[in-house]
Amino acid sequence: MGEPGALTPSPEPGAPSTEQRVLRSTLAGYSIQLARLLVTFGAKLLLARLILPEGHGLYELALRIVTIASAFRDLGLPYHLVRDARRPYGTVLAVTTFLGGLITVGLIVAAPATSVLTPELPAVLRVMAFWVLLDGLAVVPRAFFERELSIGRLIGPEVWRGVIIAAVSLSLAWLGWGVWSFVIADLAGALLLAVWSWSRTWGRIPLKPDLHLVPDLIRRSSWLFFIWVVIQLVTYVDIFIIEVFGNTEQVGLYSNSYRIAFLVATLVYPRALFPTLVEYLGDPPRFFDSFRLSTLQLLGFQVLGSYFLLFNAATSIRILLGEGWEGAVPMLQVIAFIPFFDQFTILGGEMLKARHEDRAWLWAVALNLVSLVVLGVIFTQRWGAVGMGAANYLLVGNLLMGWWIWRVFRSRFWTILADLAQLYLIPLPFFAAAAWLFPEGSWARFAASIGAAALATSALAARYHRVFRAFFGRRGQA
Repeated sequence: MGEPGALTPSPEPGAPSTEQRVLRSTLAGYSIQLARLLVTFGAKLLLARLILPEGHGLYELALRIVTIASAFRDLGLPYHLVRDARRPYGTVLAVTTFLGGLITVGLIVAAPATSVLTPELPAVLRVMAFWVLLDGLAVVPRAFFERELSIGRLIGPEVWRGVIIAAVSLSLAWLGWGVWSFVIADLAGALLLAVWSWSRTWGRIPLKPDLHLVPDLIRRSSWLFFIWVVIQLVTYVDIFIIEVFGNTEQVGLYSNSYRIAFLVATLVYPRALFPTLVEYLGDPPRFFDSFRLSTLQLLGFQVLGSYFLLFNAATSIRILLGEGWEGAVPMLQVIAFIPFFDQFTILGGEMLKARHEDRAWLWAVALNLVSLVVLGVIFTQRWGAVGMGAANYLLVGNLLMGWWIWRVFRSRFWTILADLAQLYLIPLPFFAAAAWLFPEGSWARFAASIGAAALATSALAARYHRVFRAFFGRRGQA
């Protein structure tokens, strides 16, 4: 397994089918994401009332620096683990731990240079740098559970990490620690996740490193590494552009608007998609069905959330963030539909990654980065943070990704395009009616939009439930 065209092994008697394991891992992924949402996002909402937007902006700058640095720690190796038949867990652990320590020291030494963004950033980054090392300790057990389609084993560790982050950050914010509330909570959560994840995998995976494999592993994962670095830049470069042409308060307003816009996508992201596609490399019909159903699953829910936020931005900001965040309303209205465009490209990337077509994915995300930076600078200079949000809709790499998906699926690609059109159009009349009947920012429109979401969900379920039932009802393939 692991190469395009490889045959899927025959099922063992009594073993659950691949579809059953996919369903279990998908539901487990939802459970993890829902629990994290309730705990972590709930805490963020309370923190919005305890810490001013400027404090949120400072934290986001530090967090995104260490997140980008973590891509250099991993070198794409944890993602390659899911498709490498040799299962070199110990080797990857040795490499990522060594690089995690090295990069942590490098960030501490280089922290003073970040004062060009804002004078308070170096002090925060010196402490936040330890997150790179701590977070890296959990990547191998996480890859193990994802490869085995046993994501449910991660529910406890990931949920309790969210609980610790919430408890520590809220306690410290209440005591007036400001931005340090975020930093210390993230470090505590990363440590807990690493210890607990290893407690569930210890003795189940080989940990003896074979350093002779390192050059080959790095070669095989190199494109995944480049892709992940560029994806991190595409995801996080916007706030640095805003900081350069605006200020830290705008960064805080924009980043929290962005988090709200991606709330639904975070909850329903098909975490089991990549290992599922790897399983079905030798079965083109099921490979296509897996990709199509994941697209329907993710974007179907996301378009409902996008319509809701578009027509209820002011009320949503008032409920979620409270007083002092009114400046986030126009930003949220502009970026409400970004996840719909962005996630389709990421799902296409998961498909190309499973097929070992990493270079194609890299071209798409690289074009996205170039267009985002160029248009982001131009638009932000003219319209501020709102312009940065608008630039996300004009990414050239998304068009290239559409072409790659057509190249893989050919005539079936038009089925996916038809799905996208229906996902957009079926909910629109319900939300348009709510917006037409009630004034913007009113509680009446908010309530009517909840009803519109319920009706649209029912309409989409009526359209697609047979497709899902047909796939997950299959038997006989383990």
